[in-house]
Amino acid sequence: MFKKVVIAEDDDAIAHMVSMALGDAGFLCLRAYDGDEALRLVRAHDPDLLVLDWMMPRVDGIEVARRLKSDVMWSRTPILMLTALASVEQQVEGLEAGADAYMTKPFDLREFGARAKALIRATKRERERNPTTDLPGSRAIDEHLGELLKAGKPAAVLHIDLLGFDGYADAVGFARAEDGVRALAKRVLELTREHGDGGAFVGHLGGSDFITVVAPERGEDLAAALVAAINANRAELFPGDASKLAPVVAMATTADLPAGATDQLARRLGATMRTAKQTDGGGYVIWRG
Repeated sequence: MFKKVVIAEDDDAIAHMVSMALGDAGFLCLRAYDGDEALRLVRAHDPDLLVLDWMMPRVDGIEVARRLKSDVMWSRTPILMLTALASVEQQVEGLEAGADAYMTKPFDLREFGARAKALIRATKRERERNPTTDLPGSRAIDEHLGELLKAGKPAAVLHIDLLGFDGYADAVGFARAEDGVRALAKRVLELTREHGDGGAFVGHLGGSDFITVVAPERGEDLAAALVAAINANRAELFPGDASKLAPVVAMATTADLPAGATDQLARRLGATMRTAKQTDGGGYVIWRG
């Protein structure tokens, strides 16, 4: 899928040059001739990047940046301000208005292309992280598993959850429950690193659900360690009455799965998780492939 870029530039020569540079790099470019049109295009297409001139008709670039960054939805759109205004004061004003990067005209196309790609990469990483734990979220987890299957690299995929978490969260409140999830995330990450030999992956699906990926021969030891550590430190991890919380871990292997079989892996994990949740007080169940 093409990355979409809105180019807000009233100078045809500059807009054409930027469009050619980004188009050759595989970006789909949408042209805005003034600030009003830039705002409409961003709201209509949710682009991966806005390249924004300062001096434009109707609404200038500074006001466009301010309006976007004050909006709960569009504040996540990265802005690369590209302008002839080059003083330090003007750069500071542009960045304080909401620009994520600032380049002055004339500019080198190679540097411009590199900065555009870097902004998109950084924003993509930020969007794909769970805001509670700062771990990769569901989309990043899916992409990681897809890459792993495509590479044909065997792995153990563990799904960690807590029985009784919803009731606990209702009892202690959202903020305290989030504190517990952050503490749990730190412990899951520490244990996965210990068992992962530098090649581990941890993601946060949401709530008390986590995914970890380690080498196949390390999966069962990690599953047992996670259950033991959470049980032993339950009161420390979760403020309030955590007596009804029970860790449950499901593990599936990818050794026999073809490239692209992320849905099959998800069904495999789902089946093991359902079985694990039926065990007395939680525990873990392993799919041996």
